[in-house]
Amino acid sequence: MSSEPATPSARRAPPRPAPRIPRRILAVRLPWWPTERLARRRPEARTRPFVAVGENGGRAIVEAANPLATRAGVTPGMPLADGRAIVPGLVVRPADPAADARALERLARWAGRFTPRVMPGGRDTLFLDIAGCDRLFGGEEALTASLRAALEDFGLTVRLALADTPGAAWALARHGAGDPAVVPAGAGPSGLGDALSQLPVAALRLSAGVAAALASFGLDRIHALSVMESVELVRRFGTEPVRRLRQALGFLDEPIAPLRPPPPREVRRAFAEPVSTAAGIRAAVDGLLDDLCLALSRSGEGARRLRLVCHRTDGDRRTLAVGTSRPLRGKRRLMVLFAEKLDRVEPGFGIDEIVLAADAAETLDEPQTDWSGETAGGCRTGGEEGLADLLDRLGNRFGFGSIARPAPRRSWLPERAAGRRAPLADRGDGAASWPSDRRRPLRLFSPPEPVEAVTLEPAGRPLGLRRRGRLHRVSASEGPERLECEWWREDAPRRDYYLAEDEAGRRYWLFREGGGDSCAGPAPEDASRSEGMSRWFLHGLFA
Repeated sequence: MSSEPATPSARRAPPRPAPRIPRRILAVRLPWWPTERLARRRPEARTRPFVAVGENGGRAIVEAANPLATRAGVTPGMPLADGRAIVPGLVVRPADPAADARALERLARWAGRFTPRVMPGGRDTLFLDIAGCDRLFGGEEALTASLRAALEDFGLTVRLALADTPGAAWALARHGAGDPAVVPAGAGPSGLGDALSQLPVAALRLSAGVAAALASFGLDRIHALSVMESVELVRRFGTEPVRRLRQALGFLDEPIAPLRPPPPREVRRAFAEPVSTAAGIRAAVDGLLDDLCLALSRSGEGARRLRLVCHRTDGDRRTLAVGTSRPLRGKRRLMVLFAEKLDRVEPGFGIDEIVLAADAAETLDEPQTDWSGETAGGCRTGGEEGLADLLDRLGNRFGFGSIARPAPRRSWLPERAAGRRAPLADRGDGAASWPSDRRRPLRLFSPPEPVEAVTLEPAGRPLGLRRRGRLHRVSASEGPERLECEWWREDAPRRDYYLAEDEAGRRYWLFREGGGDSCAGPAPEDASRSEGMSRWFLHGLFA
């Protein structure tokens, strides 16, 4: 009896599993995160023994300590009374785990510039999946160095580890040797196991009770767990050790869940009867600002850019936008900004809905004032707020990009010694400053104007100068003042400046450029002369 041939479906091979996308997890540990976060506003957190204290069972307990306090013997979990006995001058501030978590989330959103897959892990760790993103920075090493430099510029202490799983990266960031500690890509479970084998079992993110129970049985290293049967571990210690070990070795997936975009800060109001009068529109905006400012207050934020959308009954809409020079959530000041533009809204046959949204918002810390209206630093807030209100009105009328203040930059060359900064930007302790011991003209030419100078020697003082076809005899001169190029620039010239006065009393600021010891660089205008010759330029006039 002949059997029927197998059908094509019967001979079809089972479907292949989809290839697994490789991952490279960079764990960023911030070992002093609570105290370094506070140090941004409290300098004593860096210069003196400093602790953040919480309450547990009616007792004040140290929850975080800075390096100075830790080296003195004050550690987290210690009663505050014991800490003060060890360090009598201990600086104490209340701990705020919720604020620490919010700040860590903001830092995770900032780290999105390195990879879109960023997730906070615990109280002081960030996980970044940099697979596919490292080539944009020149490789894993370059990306890691860029991230470290940026975080250290924030004043943060960083430990980094790179592996194929979050569990392994977390373990190495806390207990591994080297910084960064790196497990090569594609090492697999065996390579990860070798890298983790000598680390303590606490590196597997176990709860304190489970880690202590394992250590009491002599299972204090990850290698001791990996050689045991899973059934025995589960029977004695529960599923946590097995699950964490499998996650660290890559047998059990542990996803990196990217942060969701922050919810839009938006309020809206619909009307049963369309609004068509200026008074009605203004009243509606006034009520919307009440709701929006309340929401911003609850989130500890202030608006930097707001958008008002009026939906008309004919399907059209009118949009107004206002910006602020600093985070703001005061209804009165925001209403002033909108009031200048509300007359541009054309209601047509009526407006049936108005939407107010804060498209950009920043953290807002309210200044502490006393009864006289002065802040702790002694500055009267009324003057500062008045200036900010003026800048807001000017910015919304002419554009915030048109408003700036000059600020010094670190350069001796006059055309590079000033830049533009936001009007209310803090100067900062390390900012550059203009030299106070050098005389500089009130008016500078940009670019410097080429002139002809009369000298007795190639490197001598100017005895006269010819400008725009007219000869000016120099009656007195002072100099030279050598201004050299920055060492990190190759295109900046080396110049000798002179302050010269002619017979009519006009004073000039001249410089000689070129000659044998000049830096290579283009002349401001006249490039027709040979490179070895000296060239003279008029850079400014004194009043």
